[in-house]
Amino acid sequence: MFRPGRPVRRCRPAETPMDVTLCLTHACNMRCDYCYAGRKSGRRMSWDTACRALDFTLARSLEQADQSNRPPACQLGFFGGEPLLEWDLLVKATQHALAEAESLGIRLKRTVTTNMTLLDEDKVRWLRDHCFHVGLSLDGMREMHDTLRRTAAGGPSHDLCAPALDFYRGPDANGEVIVVVDPRTVGMLADSIAWLIARDIRRISLNPNFTAVWNRIALDIWQNAYSRIGDLYVECYRDNRPVAINIIDGKIRSRINGGYRPCDRCGFGENEIAVSAAGYFYPCERLVGNDSNIKLRIGHVRDGFYPAARHRLLAARGNDMKECAACPARDRCMNWCGCVNYASTGFINRVPGIVCHHERLSIATADKVGGCLFAEENPGFLGVFYGEPGEPKP
Repeated sequence: MFRPGRPVRRCRPAETPMDVTLCLTHACNMRCDYCYAGRKSGRRMSWDTACRALDFTLARSLEQADQSNRPPACQLGFFGGEPLLEWDLLVKATQHALAEAESLGIRLKRTVTTNMTLLDEDKVRWLRDHCFHVGLSLDGMREMHDTLRRTAAGGPSHDLCAPALDFYRGPDANGEVIVVVDPRTVGMLADSIAWLIARDIRRISLNPNFTAVWNRIALDIWQNAYSRIGDLYVECYRDNRPVAINIIDGKIRSRINGGYRPCDRCGFGENEIAVSAAGYFYPCERLVGNDSNIKLRIGHVRDGFYPAARHRLLAARGNDMKECAACPARDRCMNWCGCVNYASTGFINRVPGIVCHHERLSIATADKVGGCLFAEENPGFLGVFYGEPGEPKP
């Protein structure tokens, strides 16, 4: 087993980040079967709402910095619907946030998640020039992608999305491809990851559809797929073209660090908020949906936080399940994700069984991969995860 200790990727103790996601619109030009963003409509965020949300978040960043005696930091994300449908608003909001953050001395990170259909050379250049990390929603090869990701007219979308991959090839690309793992397509998952790797995509995020119905056959296929993906991961390191895959890298780091650290966990409603197009605050963008669940609203841009509602949700965070407390994998398990728990069980602190299955599967895959590359003293692996002198850094 590879050893714990001295990972490269550490928390930043000198920062207290505040994470805000602006859901710019409920409109989308696609109709993905597993979408959690609610009904598609023409509702969009006004400039006044966006400006108020940004000013609130930056002010909150300063408050947190003062309380912790640490430099202020903020992460600004854009989501939808499809946020690039509101490109002008995205640009204006970014420019406002950058100007205000600079004047206040706040370190500002920028992210956007897109279905890729509207990405062109000009937009990619602007996003790169403004240091955006881009989440690229693409379910790999055509056969897998077109099964569940259709256009608004019901047609295939792969040929509309995949060309944008050309902008994000290689180890220095400022984006990652987000692949949804679903029981209806899991049989094509490993081939899709191989397809992406063959196109020199180096950062891949696997996002399971935990709300789907997973039968025993699909679960067995899932296990085989992760085993094959682990083999692909090892091959990439051996070929000196390492790839980052979230379910492997995250679990390797949790092994090295002896479990997840506070900065690895989401800020669900505390350091993290999502703002709907109408201006309501939610603890996570995955819970905005139709913007109609009053129980999940924790504030509004005109009023700030709703203290009672926010404190109620914050008090429900965590995991009070006895079986989880006794599990040897508890410190390396993402059983604390409030949005996944709520979407699957209706309770923030109750973990669905499919999450348990996935976390055990991910840990086993990562430990096999990490143990293999550590035993081989693979220089790329040691450089990324241990920072060995003279070796490459992530």
